[in-house]
Amino acid sequence: MISLVQNSKLKIIKTISLLCLGAVTLIVFFESFKIEPEVQAVCHTEGLQCVSPILDSSVSKVDTNAILQLAAEKKQEEIKDAFFQSLAGKKLWGIDISKYQRNINWSLMVKRNKPDFVFVKVSEGTTILDPLYNTHKRNLEKHNILHGGYHFMSFTSSGRSQALRFIKHAGLKKGNMVPVLDVEYTKRRLPNKRKVISEIRNFCKVIEQYYGVKPIIYTHPHLYSSYLKGNFDNYPLWLCDYKNTPRHRWDIWQHTASARLYGYHGRLDKNVMKSDKNTLSKLVMF
Repeated sequence: MISLVQNSKLKIIKTISLLCLGAVTLIVFFESFKIEPEVQAVCHTEGLQCVSPILDSSVSKVDTNAILQLAAEKKQEEIKDAFFQSLAGKKLWGIDISKYQRNINWSLMVKRNKPDFVFVKVSEGTTILDPLYNTHKRNLEKHNILHGGYHFMSFTSSGRSQALRFIKHAGLKKGNMVPVLDVEYTKRRLPNKRKVISEIRNFCKVIEQYYGVKPIIYTHPHLYSSYLKGNFDNYPLWLCDYKNTPRHRWDIWQHTASARLYGYHGRLDKNVMKSDKNTLSKLVMF
């Protein structure tokens, strides 16, 4: 009888143990699938408003685009400094050309007397495009000559429309010379001073907005004194004076129209350019 009772108790204990083990197993199983929220909501009893704290995830983020942009800007600045350093302090000279300078042997010119810079006529007013501009530009790029384009100002159309036409056809970019506005006396008399200043400003405004630089103004000393002085003093100035060193401050000086160079059978306008870094930064686009 005792053995039967003992056996019965043992069976009960075994059953209970199995049940407990099963329960523990189930608890562990379901706990393994439990997902804890990443952000614990804090609830306030009054009004039962729950607030989830905002985690600052910006700390762990890396702005790859910003890093790349900074690296590119640093590299560009290094290239700019190296380029200006290569020119600074040198006696820089160059020529300006248009459709009238045909058949230039650029290979010979570069070999015998390579110019430091060249300006090429792009346009005049709103109706005239220089037919040799693109040809000259391709040759200058081929021979790695620093170059830029100039526009001859007309006062029969708006300065704004002339600037837009120049931009459309010039194709200038970083690494080129700053655009030039050529303001000269012509057979027609210039309009009154107020209109001259106004239209030049309209031209310059469009150029500045598009290229991010102030255009170089090319003119003669008398015209500068009579019309421009006091109104465009903070613009790079290119003066034409074949007799004397210009009395006005200048960045480029066209000192002759009778230069002879290897590679061209004819006379050329020749210019000198100041080569301190401050001047170079105004005359070359970067």
